[in-house]
Amino acid sequence: MRDVWYTGTKRLTASQRARLTASGLSVHHVPLIETRLTYNQMPISRFDWLVVTSQTAVPALRDVPRDVKVAAVGEKTKQALETVGFTVALMPETFTGEALFHDLATVVKADEVVLFARGDLANTAHMTQLENIYDWVVYETIGRELTETEVEALEGIEALLVLSPSAVRALTPYLDHFHGTWYAIGEVTERAVREVSTLPVRVPECYTMDALIQCIGEDFS
Repeated sequence: MRDVWYTGTKRLTASQRARLTASGLSVHHVPLIETRLTYNQMPISRFDWLVVTSQTAVPALRDVPRDVKVAAVGEKTKQALETVGFTVALMPETFTGEALFHDLATVVKADEVVLFARGDLANTAHMTQLENIYDWVVYETIGRELTETEVEALEGIEALLVLSPSAVRALTPYLDHFHGTWYAIGEVTERAVREVSTLPVRVPECYTMDALIQCIGEDFS
């Protein structure tokens, strides 16, 4: 069995873990970040579109009217929104914030108001594509330091599964101890890896956790 670290905040499902184990991988869950709701009030009470780029934001949307049009970054975020009663009107083919805002800019009317519910580290550069958009930080991201035991264990890890630039930043102080392959969930996380590491980086064609698991499973089978 070869050792890999899964660094996401949520635990893998039993089926996801089983698929990795079947590929000869011993999976260690080492969460590198945690998120906390900010409980900030909505900056506006009436709006036409709600933009959500992470399923982590969904618990903060309890008081948002369910009749607004919703733009979701990807399938998992769409599912989380629909579970609590929202109807998703727009989702890009490529699951990135850049693609989401690009598509949104083609359908939002000049008089429509947009509310962007996001984490404190989300990219806000794309907001400039829209005229009437309001910023709402609904959760914050906190990184953590590795323990001495984890730093020692990193020497023998053959693959790191990273789901966000925040996770990459949390690992950056320890990169002298890692000599394996990065598995990044999408191009944004891939760019964060390439900024700090020259080691190989693998990215699935579809930016989902299941696709990432399939990618690493094929590589190690």
